[in-house]
Amino acid sequence: MCVNKLKEIKFYSSFLLILIFLFITFPKITAQTERETRAVWVATNFRLDWPPPTFDQGKQKQALIDIFDDIKSKNLNTVFFQAGINGTVLFKSSFDPFSPYITGEVDREGTYDPLQFAIELAHKRGLEIHAWINCIRCFSGTELNILNNPNHIYKRKPEWVIEDIRDGQKSYWLDPGLPEVREYLSDMITEMVEKYDVDGVHLDFIRYPGKNFDDEFSYSVHGAGLSRDEFRRKNITDLIELINKKIKTIKHFVKLGAAPIGVYKNLNGMTAWEGYTEVYQDSREWLRRGIVDYLAPQIYWGFDDNPCFGLVAKEWTENSFGRSIVLGIGAYKPNVKSEINAMIQYARTINAGGVAFFRYQNIKDVEFDSFQYRTYPAAMSWLDGIYPDPPTELNFKKSEINKNLFSLSWNFQKMKSQSDSVRYFALYSLPNSNSELLPDYLFDVIPADRTSVTLAIDRPRRVNYYYTLKSVSKLWNESIESSNVIEIK
Repeated sequence: MCVNKLKEIKFYSSFLLILIFLFITFPKITAQTERETRAVWVATNFRLDWPPPTFDQGKQKQALIDIFDDIKSKNLNTVFFQAGINGTVLFKSSFDPFSPYITGEVDREGTYDPLQFAIELAHKRGLEIHAWINCIRCFSGTELNILNNPNHIYKRKPEWVIEDIRDGQKSYWLDPGLPEVREYLSDMITEMVEKYDVDGVHLDFIRYPGKNFDDEFSYSVHGAGLSRDEFRRKNITDLIELINKKIKTIKHFVKLGAAPIGVYKNLNGMTAWEGYTEVYQDSREWLRRGIVDYLAPQIYWGFDDNPCFGLVAKEWTENSFGRSIVLGIGAYKPNVKSEINAMIQYARTINAGGVAFFRYQNIKDVEFDSFQYRTYPAAMSWLDGIYPDPPTELNFKKSEINKNLFSLSWNFQKMKSQSDSVRYFALYSLPNSNSELLPDYLFDVIPADRTSVTLAIDRPRRVNYYYTLKSVSKLWNESIESSNVIEIK
């Protein structure tokens, strides 16, 4: 449990060490938190999570429906949906060709828009969705039909692309030292944000592949007296800052996040790949400048590993500069998977913004004992969202056909401003008519285009049920007041 490492670096009090021990020894200890991000990466590259290996678009859509249904049933609340992969996209773009995973042909769209479909599925289920974009690495793997397509960036702008070979594997990377590359990436993402109702943008591969990178041309032209390392770190930071500025100009409420590698700089006794020195991610500077709303560092180790999950996670939260840190958990590793519930509890003790699981197929069979109730993603007060008016005139009607069914309906005056309008209604099921609206009582999140819902109580556990509603903005700010409380016997 890396207690020795904890003592060496003196990050933890003895009380916290006891807490960690308890969480690992008794992983079924649960505690509901008011708000926390509970995210999962849904990988589309190489069809890892979706789409399935078929070009039957009906089966593709059903497979995604099943994934989103399962994510909701697990009481997760955020999806990082991979929409930009290997220099292709799963949405309508004037910058990159369409992925062949839908129709079998590069740059041929199907009968549906995958990103738009995913957004609709997410919002119908009260889930936040972030478009996950692979940025600087523009191709890897063996699908040469993608690389050789005339509309691929490698073919259109070969002077922007650098071949990289590591451990016998060849991949292709854009050179972020070129200002035109940074403009291209930021414009591609900005166009997507303008066209699609995403809740966030999630940047991956926002880094260099490693130290030995052939950027002699860009450095000689744009280095401006900086050392090579400083030049590279500045390029990545400038790219993120440019993306942030452009998307916030269009939609200030869209969240910008990134997934840096797990270790910023090695602590005593660590031997991991360093983000700062090896791949030029000065993620502390991104946080300090406020050019990201959250980071999801890939802390893909267990409590007993070197690096130690506990140490690395706490160091991230202690250096967040007020931004949200969502702990990336490597659920594909058996030792990590067995510690998931302990990691969730641990994230709460160090005030992390939440957790994210890599990736969906690895948690498909996981029971989240720590997620007994629904909750909203972590609050981001600096985005300055609205607090909407509450719904009114909540009523109920029993079904004349099925005695276990009843419907709730309500009124709501639509807001004139669309900058951060109402996205959902939060339905609370209360134990008593005068109960405080605690997070534990959140029953469902209903899309704002509906003003009624049908519910079933097949096996009543009590005589009287009490319901009330609140309005919820796109940034998950609830109305100060709630609707009237309705009693159902």
